[in-house]
Amino acid sequence: MTPKVVIIGHGYLSRLSLVRSVAEIGCDVTVIVMTSQFEGKHPSQKPIDCYSKYVSQYYFCLRIDKDALVSLLLDKCTDPDQKVILIPDGDDVVAAIDNNKEVLKEHFLFPHIAKEPSSMEYWMEKTHQKQLAKEIGLNVTNATIVEIKDGQYTIPSDLQYPVFPKPLATMNGGKGGMRRCDNPKELSKALDYIINTRSRNTKVMVEDYKQIETEYALLGFSDGKEVVIPGVLQFLAVSKAHPGIALQGKVGPVNGFEKLVEKFKALVLRIGFVGVFDVDFFKSEGVFYFCELNLRYGGSGYAITKLGVNLPAMMVKYFYGESIKVMNKSIIKEAVYVNDRMCMDDWNNGSLSLKEYKRYIKTSDIRFICDGQDSLPERRYEREFRKRIVVNAIKKMLRK
Repeated sequence: MTPKVVIIGHGYLSRLSLVRSVAEIGCDVTVIVMTSQFEGKHPSQKPIDCYSKYVSQYYFCLRIDKDALVSLLLDKCTDPDQKVILIPDGDDVVAAIDNNKEVLKEHFLFPHIAKEPSSMEYWMEKTHQKQLAKEIGLNVTNATIVEIKDGQYTIPSDLQYPVFPKPLATMNGGKGGMRRCDNPKELSKALDYIINTRSRNTKVMVEDYKQIETEYALLGFSDGKEVVIPGVLQFLAVSKAHPGIALQGKVGPVNGFEKLVEKFKALVLRIGFVGVFDVDFFKSEGVFYFCELNLRYGGSGYAITKLGVNLPAMMVKYFYGESIKVMNKSIIKEAVYVNDRMCMDDWNNGSLSLKEYKRYIKTSDIRFICDGQDSLPERRYEREFRKRIVVNAIKKMLRK
């Protein structure tokens, strides 16, 4: 029986990475595109990832309507002969599935917390993550919580600047407002940005600012008893359009990070998480600091798949009760990768010149959009890029 997978997320390239990963083991793939708005039933433009030959069908769902997502899954994505696997590619989608797990579990299998009564939302809060990370022996930055109610907040008078604000849970605030603040006025400006663009009722973690030498990430899979972490990703350039996501990076073996990796494994096991995950950490003044755990596949995860360790496929096999013993669980070489979407978006908003864009593409061993066996998404990507060149040129002329 052909295994069925539904991939649910916001970004076309991260969805495409998951599509191609599970397609390697012959899965039938449905994509649900979480979108901010659309006219009628469908946006006017078909998403780039949905041109993949591995996508059997695709649907659209408004990001703010999680009840509609659950209804869509139950109405369009079930199979009477098997449970379908859900792969959420977004923190809000992770929470929506977990919050509706009693309704969904009859028809679907999905990432979850094996230790009751803990929930995904509980462990998505950075305070809970940092407390446990500290208990395990990981370094964490000191932080203060500022609560915003109806757009109002009070900045503690005893904060030591500089500080770095970030949403307490990413699903509630995205990356908005994340910037160095050297005084109360700058912090207030960052908090106002979160209020105006994200939410008037939320909690913000205000951390001690650390000068980052290098940012890292690692991807893994946990079955609740054993954790697989095949390699470490080092950020070489970070997107300006999407803060916190690598535009270009280097992926390599865990050599030199073994003790740190064991602590990250312990963190995931203590939580009881089952599924694919992403851990962000950084180095400051020679010290490694835990940043956050994402209970979903990370934006740079396809670099791991490209080097022979297919974590999404590993999760699918595990959920269907198949052995993963013979699957490759570690990478043995290094490669430089580029996230094509980050490059395009950074170029489009003026953060990259066309020359810089081309340099990142040419100096990378791995491009996420490229696949010789599945070429149509790349062709649609290049078509979109050429279209934006023309549009931007026209806008520049009109401004003159």
